[in-house]
Amino acid sequence: MPMKLYASPDDYKTQKALIAAKYVGLAIELPKGKAEAETGKIPVLETDRGCIFSSSAIARYISRISRPVALYGHSILDGGMIDSWIEFSANELEVPLSTWILIAKGVLEDSPEYAACAKEDVRRALAVLNNHLLCNTFMVGHTITLADISLCCALAEGMRLVFDPEYRKEFGNLMRWFNLCMAQPEFSSVLGEVKPCSKAAAAAPPAAKAAPAPKAEAK
Repeated sequence: MPMKLYASPDDYKTQKALIAAKYVGLAIELPKGKAEAETGKIPVLETDRGCIFSSSAIARYISRISRPVALYGHSILDGGMIDSWIEFSANELEVPLSTWILIAKGVLEDSPEYAACAKEDVRRALAVLNNHLLCNTFMVGHTITLADISLCCALAEGMRLVFDPEYRKEFGNLMRWFNLCMAQPEFSSVLGEVKPCSKAAAAAPPAAKAAPAPKAEAK
């Protein structure tokens, strides 16, 4: 019986769980409607024994379903290293990258100082990953783990929108790893084709605010 995942399939945090499910052979349904979790918020994974909420907890749970697939590595040490990279992604990469992308989309107001800070933080995070991948094919061990899945999902929209060729050329090891992961059917079946942009999206102007209603004249 498939588990039910109440979440947006286009959200990169949801996509982590969906890719992990492909690897472990878990059937997942994405129903529309309200989940039964205590928080009342999505994402929620509904199982026959209870609900799991939070995208990271869901992805970790799914990754541990099949030990032979080893999405959480082959040892306790592997698991700790995988968790380290997942937390690095969440804290050092995803926060500034989301800011950069939201500015490019016009969701956040374009502040040159704010945007430059976000871009520099992303550059530092990518440099750490690029350096690690100089001597490593994957983030942990010799096969794909949840660390690779989490980082690829976090990077996908940046590749599509803001990492132009000039920016990407600094990170050759990272691009080799990213392309290797994206060549796997488990990734492409969820993320689709991730075609790196030829030109970074320019900061779009924020949506115009509606003019205030005219005040009624005093009688």
